[in-house]
Amino acid sequence: MVEGKQENALPHEARTLVYLDDATEPLLSHRPPVRFELDTSRLEDGDHRLRVEAYDSTGQKGVRTIPFTVRNGPGIAVDGVRDNDVLEGKIPILINAYGGTGETHWEPSRAETPAPIPTWAWVLFIAIVAFGAFYGVRLWRPPPDFATTPTYGPLALELPQSAGLPATAGHNAVPAALPAGAAGGDAALGASVYDSHCVSCHQANGQGLAGVFPPLAGNPAVTDTDPATHIEVVLNGLQGKAIAGVHYASPMPPWADQLSDAQIAAVINHERSNWGNHAPTVTAQDVARLRAAK
Repeated sequence: MVEGKQENALPHEARTLVYLDDATEPLLSHRPPVRFELDTSRLEDGDHRLRVEAYDSTGQKGVRTIPFTVRNGPGIAVDGVRDNDVLEGKIPILINAYGGTGETHWEPSRAETPAPIPTWAWVLFIAIVAFGAFYGVRLWRPPPDFATTPTYGPLALELPQSAGLPATAGHNAVPAALPAGAAGGDAALGASVYDSHCVSCHQANGQGLAGVFPPLAGNPAVTDTDPATHIEVVLNGLQGKAIAGVHYASPMPPWADQLSDAQIAAVINHERSNWGNHAPTVTAQDVARLRAAK
């Protein structure tokens, strides 16, 4: 054996021999310390080992084995089957190979193995879209306290001073009455107040809930040419009165302490001009007059 030859040839000299895998001839034989370069490009990819034998000046032998893995060829990615899987039927498998060290023109895109979008990413995307839609709807229909501020009520700022509106008002102030030319602003305010205070009972279509909340579409008080009853009900509330022969269990709450004259006039006009209703509209002065007469 080569080891024996080295040992017999140099019985009194420290020596280090390096072997690769199961080779019987050493890669090198030299006095320690030993420095050398291992060229793995000449080795097959896979598991290998270095075996180091060292002899001291008395001939005592020491051995150390160092396992290592060579991977100069392209990396291999496999999708569809894993180690020790139990398979049956037809299994779709995707194999990608990329990035060999000896490859001169390597394309980074080849290292990106195609894969479906994970479920958690879809869930996160849907949650973000839903939150954005919810937030947008909330901003589209601001509460009445903010509906007439400069942020949400640009119409009041665009009206000329000749329209009869005051030049400035408090941050939350509501004009006592909108002139005829400002019908668009009155309609927007009425829709906003209705959505914030009335829609949960009378519904967006004005049909109410059978036996619980009366409809506003075709309601005699809403379609009456005299709006006095309509105004009084919104101001002071109503309970126990039959409407079109039907008794409703839930009372109508009073809004006199929560809404201004302009807000009440706007929401009444919204109710008198929607869902097939075509009744005369009212002004904030009409509301103020009945409020004072209470």
